[in-house]
Amino acid sequence: MAGDFRKILCSELEKRGSMTTVEIYDLFSDLNPKTVAWHLHDELVKGHVARRSHGIYVLPSGIPRSDERQTNIPDLSRAAYTVLKESGYDFYLSGLDGLNGLSFKVDGNYPVIVCTKPADVKDVQLLLMRHFDLAATEDDFCNFDEVAMRRIQFLVLSSDDFSLQREDFAFAEKAFVDLYYAVTRLEYPLSVSELPHVLSLLSLNAYRFRRATKDRGLSDELNFLLSYNREFVKGLGTYI
Repeated sequence: MAGDFRKILCSELEKRGSMTTVEIYDLFSDLNPKTVAWHLHDELVKGHVARRSHGIYVLPSGIPRSDERQTNIPDLSRAAYTVLKESGYDFYLSGLDGLNGLSFKVDGNYPVIVCTKPADVKDVQLLLMRHFDLAATEDDFCNFDEVAMRRIQFLVLSSDDFSLQREDFAFAEKAFVDLYYAVTRLEYPLSVSELPHVLSLLSLNAYRFRRATKDRGLSDELNFLLSYNREFVKGLGTYI
């Protein structure tokens, strides 16, 4: 029921722009008002809808539609998106492509981070290599020399949680977690020192961030970011 409630509510909000509490209750008049209130609160917590003011609900401003995404991602990402969409595989673009168009835009020859179902990782890797150049999975890096590393155009990561994306693009929370993982584990060509700056530009939804760290196996490492003390972290930096 939660998925249906979200789909109906988000579709209606997209058409109307905003809705009052009364209008939402009327939209789900077949449900018990307490059930509507519970689902509405749940969608607020999960970040699928936002409260613009008291009693007024809208879609979150930080989640662009797919057509908006297309204008903010590099040509390689756009071409890969088309190939993957036509292939029928479940996938979503993550990392920088999930962040471009939100608070900033990053240009340059960065590998495209693609998430897909665990059973499809190898098939998606081969699909991308047939159409483009080198695609790597998490298991490949021990086999690559420096020359091969420079050729990598795609990182194909597994994901069990497809609630962390919309229209084949990762939510910002998942995009950041995957970018962090790629930079710190897979020699992604972005400086680790850039990650705090990226994080500072984002407004994280705690629920989605925790799900994202769990999906990537980084819960213990990253969940402190939800409530870290800035002065403590700055002070810690002088000792490490």
